[in-house]
Amino acid sequence: MPWKEGETFVVRYRLLGTETTIGARPLRFLGERSGYAAGWLAGDAVVASPILGDGRPLRAVTASKWLASELSYALVPWSGHGILMLIPRAGAHSIWLFWHDDGSFRGWYVNLEEPHVWHAGGCDTRDELLDLTCDRPREWRWKDEDELAEAVAVGLLSRGRADEVRVEGERVAGMVERWESPFADGWERWRPDPSWPTTALPAGWNAAPAGS
Repeated sequence: MPWKEGETFVVRYRLLGTETTIGARPLRFLGERSGYAAGWLAGDAVVASPILGDGRPLRAVTASKWLASELSYALVPWSGHGILMLIPRAGAHSIWLFWHDDGSFRGWYVNLEEPHVWHAGGCDTRDELLDLTCDRPREWRWKDEDELAEAVAVGLLSRGRADEVRVEGERVAGMVERWESPFADGWERWRPDPSWPTTALPAGWNAAPAGS
């Protein structure tokens, strides 16, 4: 990784089926372990979050409607305690660790994504809708299977690609069941230094990477 501990790198999300960036998170680089880059997003960090064209959040409508809508983004503070994101050097997912507002650990979340394209500013990916949740070791469940099905129905994902997404989910589910790294690496015991400054999206965060 080209970053030193404490530096900011940005995870950017492109709109499914396009090259348009509609999401971004500025993470504090914590290092790399077990083939995953670790980054912390503080609860008050400003992120780029996808919204409907009229400014409403995606969850204001059904998945079938927002998947067929023109989307934009808004710069808003991250809501919640903050999240630790683990992003693989090779893999079509990322793993997020959540805490409750009182600082107690809440659980793991597996976001299925396109393989990450790494560059000097961070990495680019696309959210592929299907997710897994893991509230305790070795246990998991699917989340948002309906959104994956809707994406196929409206033509944003082919059936073949949707099957590939599910295969990746099943692969990571196996990692959960065997309690392999990075789940077994003890990140749930980690806590951020309260003196750390909040990360921010840098100028030009949504520009194309050099050489692209």
